[in-house]
Amino acid sequence: MLKKLLVGSCCTIGFSLNAALPIPQDAKIELITDQAKWSEGPVVLKDGTIIWSDIENNKVLQWNEKEGVRTWLFPSQFQNGHAIDLEGRVVAASHGKRAIERLETDGHWNVLVDLYGDKKLNSPNDLIIDKDGDIWFTDPVFGIQKESEGYGGNAVVGGEFSYRFSPKTNKLIRLVTPEVKTPNGIALSPDQKKLYLTDSQIAHDSSNSKLNHHLFVYDIDENKQTTHGKMLAKIDTGTPDGIAVDDEGNIWVTGGNYIHVFTEQGKYLGQLKFPTQVANMVFTRLENGTRVVYITGGTSLYRLTVYVGAAQ
Repeated sequence: MLKKLLVGSCCTIGFSLNAALPIPQDAKIELITDQAKWSEGPVVLKDGTIIWSDIENNKVLQWNEKEGVRTWLFPSQFQNGHAIDLEGRVVAASHGKRAIERLETDGHWNVLVDLYGDKKLNSPNDLIIDKDGDIWFTDPVFGIQKESEGYGGNAVVGGEFSYRFSPKTNKLIRLVTPEVKTPNGIALSPDQKKLYLTDSQIAHDSSNSKLNHHLFVYDIDENKQTTHGKMLAKIDTGTPDGIAVDDEGNIWVTGGNYIHVFTEQGKYLGQLKFPTQVANMVFTRLENGTRVVYITGGTSLYRLTVYVGAAQ
C-alpha cells in the first residue's frame, strides 16, 4: 500500500506556489518505496511500469501496481539516467561502462558510444532523446570519482562536457556550452528549440559558494548547435540535479530536498519540499488518464498528481 502524504501538511513536506503552478491544491505525495540506497534516473516503460536506478546498490529497480517493487537489472553497471528511444528501447547512461548503452530487442546491452575521439568518456549521467533519435547527454566525473557510484578510473577527456550523439551516423558532437562547468541534468523544450542544463559544479566543493549551482538555457539552431547560453536561475537549495520539462514548457529542477518550477522565461512558479534529497523525475499518465510525475531521490520513489504531461 502506498503512503499518502498531504502536501503542506507537516514540517517535512512543504508546498510553496502561486496559482499558476500546475499541481492540484489538495495534491498528495505518494511514497511508493523507501528501500533503495540512492534513487535516480526514472523512466516509464510502454506498459506503465516505472524503472529507476538504485545507483549505489548497482541495480535498476521497477515498480507497477500489480507486482510492486522488484529488481529489473542487476548488476546494472551503475546506470544512472534512462530514456526511451523512437523504437521503444531503453537507453541508459552507464557510470560503470563510461558509456551510453541501449537495450536491444534480443535482451543484450549494446554500447552506442564510449569515446570522444580516442578518449574515454567520464561517466555519462543524464540523457534525453530528440524527435530525430539523437541522444543528448551530460558527462560529469561523479561516476568515476565516487567509489559507491562506479568502478573508478581516470578522467582523460579533458573536462566535464555535454554531447549529442546520432545513432544513425555514429557521430558524437561535443556541445558548445562554456558557461556550464559541471553539466548534470539535461532536458529539451517542447519545441526542441531550447536546451536546459543544470550546472552541479558546487558538488565538487559544497563550501565554495562561488562554484556554479545554476540552471542554464541555450538556443538550438537549425544545425542543432547550441547558441546564446544564459543563466536562467540560481538553485540555492543544495546541488541542482535533474530536470524535467512539462508540455506547457515549465522547467522542473531538483536541488537538495526541493523541486523548483520555472516558466520558460525563468519566472519562478513555486517549489515542493521533500523529506529526502530528490534527484530526478518523469511525467506520465496512469491507465485512468490521471497525469502524474514520478520523483526519485535518496532512498525513495514518490508520485504526485499534476495537471501537465511530458514535453516529448
